[in-house]
Amino acid sequence: MAATDYTPDDIEAFIACLEEAIASGARRVTFMSAGTRREVEYNSLNDLLRAIDYWKAKRPSYERPSLTTLASFSSF
Repeated sequence: MAATDYTPDDIEAFIACLEEAIASGARRVTFMSAGTRREVEYNSLNDLLRAIDYWKAKRPSYERPSLTTLASFSSF
């Protein structure tokens, strides 16, 4: 199944699982996709972080966080 076949909810669930694995110090991630249980063991923290970046890039454009930055300055 290609990454484009996943729903936005699937993608968010993958990201959440990966973030939870990082927070708990785990390298093995288990999740459900299309009714199938899947398990992936990552070799390193760097691999987990790259997986998060990959899935965040696969979010539909309407799901991506805004990159707009607002700033204000004042002089005293």
